[in-house]
Amino acid sequence: MTLSDLDQGLLERCLDYKPRAWEDFIDRFLGLVLHVIDHATGVRRIRLTPAERDELCVETFAAIRHNDYQLLRNYHGQCHLATFLTVTTRRIIVRAVTNRGYITVSDPEAASFAQRVA
Repeated sequence: MTLSDLDQGLLERCLDYKPRAWEDFIDRFLGLVLHVIDHATGVRRIRLTPAERDELCVETFAAIRHNDYQLLRNYHGQCHLATFLTVTTRRIIVRAVTNRGYITVSDPEAASFAQRVA
């Protein structure tokens, strides 16, 4: 699977720390990351506030950039970059919502307990 010229150039620019590369990366993939956040939480019936959604988005991009772009350096072109980022983002989000103990809308008993404890 080959990268598009645009994605190849963007990936190389990020890994070489070129000016505006990271901002361009975010501009290109922000919609994808937000869609994955919405889908991953939606299928789990987790309702996020706009602030929680934004926090998960920031956390996702921080994880991608963490440790000298380790996640991007581990990408070897086995699939489209968007596919790789979709899978990576989903894993980050599932881990985050699991660790934070988000309560699903379909679990009224747990939601009631959480409201009483809070």
